[in-house]
Amino acid sequence: MKIADNFFIYLWNNPRENNCNSYLIDGKVPLLVDPGLEQRVNNLFERMLEDGFDPARIQVVIGTHCHPDHFTGSRKFVDTAAKVTISREEEKFMIEEGSRWYETHGQKTPDFPVDFYLGEGDLKLGKHEFEVILAPGHSPGSVCLYWERYKTLICGDVLFRESVGRVDLPGGNGGQLKQSIERLSKLKIDLVLPGHGPAIQGSANVQANFEMIKRNYFRMI
Repeated sequence: MKIADNFFIYLWNNPRENNCNSYLIDGKVPLLVDPGLEQRVNNLFERMLEDGFDPARIQVVIGTHCHPDHFTGSRKFVDTAAKVTISREEEKFMIEEGSRWYETHGQKTPDFPVDFYLGEGDLKLGKHEFEVILAPGHSPGSVCLYWERYKTLICGDVLFRESVGRVDLPGGNGGQLKQSIERLSKLKIDLVLPGHGPAIQGSANVQANFEMIKRNYFRMI
Protein backbone atom coordinates (compact mmCIF):
# COMPACT_ATOMS: atom_id res chain seq x y z
CA MET A 1 0.00 0.00 0.00
CA LYS A 2 1.43 3.37 -1.03
CA ILE A 3 1.43 5.83 1.87
CA ALA A 4 3.42 8.65 0.29
CA ASP A 5 5.43 9.28 -2.87
CA ASN A 6 8.42 7.41 -1.47
CA PHE A 7 6.89 5.16 1.18
CA PHE A 8 5.02 1.87 0.91
CA ILE A 9 3.71 -0.34 3.72
CA TYR A 10 2.85 -4.01 3.18
CA LEU A 11 1.11 -5.39 6.25
CA TRP A 12 0.72 -9.11 6.82
CA ASN A 13 -3.04 -9.61 6.80
CA ASN A 14 -3.40 -12.91 4.97
CA PRO A 15 -1.58 -16.25 5.54
CA ARG A 16 -1.42 -16.71 1.76
CA GLU A 17 0.55 -13.49 1.53
CA ASN A 18 3.80 -12.57 3.26
CA ASN A 19 4.60 -13.61 6.82
CA CYS A 20 5.61 -10.26 8.28
CA ASN A 21 5.15 -6.57 7.66
CA SER A 22 7.46 -5.26 4.92
CA TYR A 23 8.40 -1.64 4.38
CA LEU A 24 9.61 -0.12 1.11
CA ILE A 25 11.24 3.29 0.95
CA ASP A 26 11.80 4.65 -2.56
CA GLY A 27 14.37 7.21 -3.64
CA LYS A 28 17.83 7.31 -5.16
CA VAL A 29 18.59 4.10 -3.23
CA PRO A 30 15.30 2.17 -2.91
CA LEU A 31 15.35 -0.05 0.16
CA LEU A 32 13.19 -2.86 1.48
CA VAL A 33 12.98 -3.70 5.18
CA ASP A 34 12.16 -7.34 6.00
CA PRO A 35 11.33 -9.21 2.77
CA GLY A 36 9.66 -12.04 4.72
CA LEU A 37 9.51 -15.73 3.82
CA GLU A 38 11.19 -16.79 0.59
CA GLN A 39 8.11 -18.62 -0.66
CA ARG A 40 5.97 -15.49 -0.19
CA VAL A 41 8.22 -12.86 -1.80
CA ASN A 42 6.62 -13.20 -5.23
CA ASN A 43 3.33 -12.14 -3.67
CA LEU A 44 5.09 -9.12 -2.17
CA PHE A 45 6.49 -8.27 -5.60
CA GLU A 46 3.01 -8.46 -7.09
CA ARG A 47 1.71 -5.99 -4.54
CA MET A 48 4.59 -3.62 -5.31
CA LEU A 49 3.85 -3.79 -9.03
CA GLU A 50 0.20 -2.99 -8.31
CA ASP A 51 1.45 0.15 -6.56
CA GLY A 52 3.52 1.14 -9.58
CA PHE A 53 6.90 0.17 -8.13
CA ASP A 54 9.19 -2.25 -9.95
CA PRO A 55 10.87 -4.52 -7.34
CA ALA A 56 13.87 -4.86 -9.67
CA ARG A 57 14.76 -1.31 -8.59
CA ILE A 58 15.44 -2.33 -4.97
CA GLN A 59 19.09 -1.67 -4.10
CA VAL A 60 19.25 -2.47 -0.38
CA VAL A 61 17.45 -5.22 1.59
CA ILE A 62 17.56 -4.77 5.37
CA GLY A 63 16.77 -7.56 7.80
CA THR A 64 15.74 -6.37 11.24
CA HIS A 65 16.63 -9.89 12.42
CA CYS A 66 17.26 -13.32 10.90
CA HIS A 67 14.10 -15.23 11.85
CA PRO A 68 12.75 -17.07 8.78
CA ASP A 69 9.49 -15.11 8.59
CA HIS A 70 11.49 -11.91 8.14
CA PHE A 71 14.71 -12.81 6.39
CA THR A 72 14.66 -15.90 4.14
CA GLY A 73 13.09 -13.83 1.36
CA SER A 74 16.47 -12.13 1.01
CA ARG A 75 17.52 -15.11 -1.13
CA LYS A 76 15.45 -13.62 -3.95
CA PHE A 77 17.94 -10.76 -4.16
CA VAL A 78 21.20 -12.74 -4.19
CA ASP A 79 21.64 -12.67 -7.99
CA THR A 80 20.49 -9.07 -8.35
CA ALA A 81 22.16 -5.72 -7.88
CA ALA A 82 20.59 -5.38 -4.41
CA LYS A 83 22.77 -5.52 -1.30
CA VAL A 84 21.55 -7.59 1.66
CA THR A 85 22.38 -6.44 5.18
CA ILE A 86 21.81 -7.43 8.81
CA SER A 87 23.86 -6.75 11.92
CA ARG A 88 27.10 -8.63 12.49
CA GLU A 89 25.69 -9.93 15.79
CA GLU A 90 22.65 -11.33 14.02
CA GLU A 91 24.68 -13.07 11.34
CA LYS A 92 26.76 -14.75 14.05
CA PHE A 93 23.60 -15.96 15.77
CA MET A 94 22.12 -17.17 12.49
CA ILE A 95 25.20 -19.24 11.67
CA GLU A 96 25.56 -20.73 15.15
CA GLU A 97 22.59 -21.21 17.49
CA GLY A 98 20.06 -19.94 14.96
CA SER A 99 21.14 -22.54 12.42
CA ARG A 100 19.98 -25.38 14.67
CA TRP A 101 16.69 -23.58 15.20
CA TYR A 102 16.16 -23.26 11.45
CA GLU A 103 16.76 -26.99 11.05
CA THR A 104 14.33 -28.02 13.79
CA HIS A 105 11.64 -25.98 12.03
CA GLY A 106 12.30 -27.55 8.64
CA GLN A 107 13.91 -24.42 7.25
CA LYS A 108 17.19 -24.05 5.40
CA THR A 109 19.58 -21.64 7.08
CA PRO A 110 20.37 -18.74 4.73
CA ASP A 111 23.65 -19.56 3.06
CA PHE A 112 24.12 -16.43 0.98
CA PRO A 113 26.69 -13.77 1.89
CA VAL A 114 25.73 -10.59 3.71
CA ASP A 115 26.96 -7.68 1.60
CA PHE A 116 27.55 -5.31 4.51
CA TYR A 117 26.73 -5.11 8.20
CA LEU A 118 24.40 -2.79 10.03
CA GLY A 119 26.08 -1.19 13.01
CA GLU A 120 24.96 1.22 15.68
CA GLY A 121 24.82 4.76 14.31
CA ASP A 122 23.92 6.69 11.18
CA LEU A 123 22.92 5.05 7.91
CA LYS A 124 22.55 7.25 4.82
CA LEU A 125 20.95 5.77 1.72
CA GLY A 126 20.54 8.37 -1.00
CA LYS A 127 18.80 11.34 0.59
CA HIS A 128 17.30 9.25 3.39
CA GLU A 129 19.07 9.27 6.75
CA PHE A 130 18.38 6.73 9.47
CA GLU A 131 19.74 5.88 12.88
CA VAL A 132 20.48 2.18 13.29
CA ILE A 133 19.75 1.06 16.86
CA LEU A 134 20.88 -2.33 18.10
CA ALA A 135 17.94 -3.68 20.07
CA PRO A 136 18.63 -7.24 21.30
CA GLY A 137 16.18 -9.29 23.30
CA HIS A 138 13.88 -10.95 20.78
CA SER A 139 16.99 -11.95 18.84
CA PRO A 140 20.63 -11.21 19.75
CA GLY A 141 21.33 -8.87 16.85
CA SER A 142 17.95 -7.27 16.21
CA VAL A 143 18.08 -3.75 14.81
CA CYS A 144 15.60 -0.91 14.62
CA LEU A 145 15.64 1.95 12.14
CA TYR A 146 14.79 5.39 13.47
CA TRP A 147 13.83 7.79 10.68
CA GLU A 148 14.20 11.02 12.63
CA ARG A 149 12.95 13.30 9.87
CA TYR A 150 9.54 11.68 10.08
CA LYS A 151 9.79 10.59 13.74
CA THR A 152 9.23 7.03 12.55
CA LEU A 153 10.54 3.82 14.14
CA ILE A 154 10.76 0.55 12.20
CA CYS A 155 11.26 -1.91 15.02
CA GLY A 156 11.00 -5.49 13.72
CA ASP A 157 9.75 -7.79 16.48
CA VAL A 158 11.07 -5.80 19.43
CA LEU A 159 7.61 -4.47 20.25
CA PHE A 160 4.10 -4.31 18.83
CA ARG A 161 0.84 -2.63 19.62
CA GLU A 162 0.13 -3.76 23.19
CA SER A 163 2.72 -6.53 23.05
CA VAL A 164 6.42 -7.38 22.80
CA GLY A 165 8.59 -9.84 20.90
CA ARG A 166 8.94 -13.35 22.27
CA VAL A 167 11.96 -14.14 24.41
CA ASP A 168 11.40 -17.90 24.69
CA LEU A 169 12.98 -18.60 21.29
CA PRO A 170 16.68 -19.38 20.87
CA GLY A 171 18.71 -16.25 21.49
CA GLY A 172 15.90 -14.52 23.36
CA ASN A 173 16.73 -12.54 26.49
CA GLY A 174 14.12 -10.78 28.60
CA GLY A 175 16.56 -8.46 30.34
CA GLN A 176 17.99 -7.27 27.06
CA LEU A 177 14.53 -6.77 25.59
CA LYS A 178 13.51 -4.53 28.49
CA GLN A 179 16.66 -2.47 28.09
CA SER A 180 16.01 -2.12 24.35
CA ILE A 181 12.41 -1.01 24.89
CA GLU A 182 13.46 1.48 27.58
CA ARG A 183 15.94 2.99 25.17
CA LEU A 184 13.45 3.22 22.32
CA SER A 185 10.83 4.81 24.56
CA LYS A 186 13.07 7.87 24.97
CA LEU A 187 12.97 8.71 21.25
CA LYS A 188 10.60 11.27 19.75
CA ILE A 189 8.26 9.00 17.81
CA ASP A 190 5.04 9.73 15.96
CA LEU A 191 4.80 6.42 14.11
CA VAL A 192 5.85 2.90 15.12
CA LEU A 193 6.04 0.31 12.34
CA PRO A 194 6.36 -3.18 13.87
CA GLY A 195 7.20 -6.50 12.26
CA HIS A 196 3.64 -7.78 12.71
CA GLY A 197 0.30 -6.18 13.40
CA PRO A 198 -0.92 -2.62 13.00
CA ALA A 199 1.13 0.55 13.15
CA ILE A 200 0.93 2.84 16.18
CA GLN A 201 0.23 6.43 15.15
CA GLY A 202 0.50 9.66 17.11
CA SER A 203 3.07 10.52 19.76
CA ALA A 204 0.54 10.21 22.60
CA ASN A 205 -0.51 6.73 21.43
CA VAL A 206 3.11 5.69 21.01
CA GLN A 207 4.01 6.73 24.54
CA ALA A 208 0.86 5.16 25.96
CA ASN A 209 1.85 1.91 24.26
CA PHE A 210 5.34 2.05 25.80
CA GLU A 211 3.85 2.66 29.23
CA MET A 212 1.37 -0.19 28.85
CA ILE A 213 4.18 -2.55 27.83
CA LYS A 214 6.34 -1.53 30.77
CA ARG A 215 3.44 -1.90 33.19
CA ASN A 216 2.08 -5.21 31.93
CA TYR A 217 4.98 -7.06 30.32
CA PHE A 218 8.19 -6.06 32.08
CA ARG A 219 7.37 -8.15 35.13
CA MET A 220 6.87 -11.20 32.93
CA ILE A 221 9.97 -11.10 30.70
